[in-house]
Amino acid sequence: MKLAQILLLLGAIVFIGIGIVFLFAPVQWARVVEIELPTPISRTDLRATYGGFDLGFGVFLALCAFRREWIRPGLAAMGIALAGFAGGRTYGILLDGCPTMLMPSLAILEASGSILAFLVLRKTSKER
Repeated sequence: MKLAQILLLLGAIVFIGIGIVFLFAPVQWARVVEIELPTPISRTDLRATYGGFDLGFGVFLALCAFRREWIRPGLAAMGIALAGFAGGRTYGILLDGCPTMLMPSLAILEASGSILAFLVLRKTSKER
């Protein structure tokens, strides 16, 4: 199995895992990042954005890992998505501050994953 496939599968596992936990236990997992979900609408919206989107994106990444012609688009999508998370999180930290290391740690993981996806995409492009 190639590095690109391994990276896509790793991303798929992470996104699918996040999606599942937020679909089935949104209140408990939202508390990890101090989000309160006092109404049915708030719980449904969190299930959709953190649960449904992450689950769907994870399935997409898994499909990309096993379809040769989808590997490069999958790496690009993963790199862009993780860069978006890291950028948004970093902007929030700069704007609002951060009393714990949770948000900076996640931003570093997301930025690292994004960089890795783009490096593997670049390597994969040169192999063609």
